[in-house]
Amino acid sequence: MTNYLHTRFCAQETASDLCRIVIFNDDEFSHWVWFAGFVLINLVLLLTQAIFPYPGEMRGRDSSFVVVNGLFVALGIFANLAFEQIGLDLYIVALLALLAAGLWWRYGRQPLFLYYVIAYWVGLVGTAIYKAVISF
Repeated sequence: MTNYLHTRFCAQETASDLCRIVIFNDDEFSHWVWFAGFVLINLVLLLTQAIFPYPGEMRGRDSSFVVVNGLFVALGIFANLAFEQIGLDLYIVALLALLAAGLWWRYGRQPLFLYYVIAYWVGLVGTAIYKAVISF
C-alpha cells in the first residue's frame, strides 16, 4: 500500500509531513519488517532441523541435489549483494551463514545445514571476491 501511495502521490512531492511518513514506511519500515520475517522463517527452519535431525545418512546423490539447489540460491544472493547497493541484507545473509555453520558444527551434517552453508557462504564469498576484484 505504501509503495503505491509513494509512487502515486509522493514521487515528486517529498516535503509534506504526510509524504515523509509514506516514504519512510515504504523505504525503511517495510524493509525492517521484511527482514525480520525472513530471519524468523529461516531461524525456525534451521532450528527445526536441529530439533528433528534427519535419522538416515545423506547419500552422494542426495547431497548433490542439495548442493546444486543451494548453488542456485547462492547465485541469487550473489546477484543481490554484488550488483545492488549493500545494506542490511549483507548482515542478514552473514548472520544466517554463521548460524548455519554453527549448527552444522554442533549437530553434524544435516540436509538443511548443508543447503544453508552452501547457499549463504558461496553467495557471501563470491560477493567478497567480486567486490575485491572490481575495486582494483
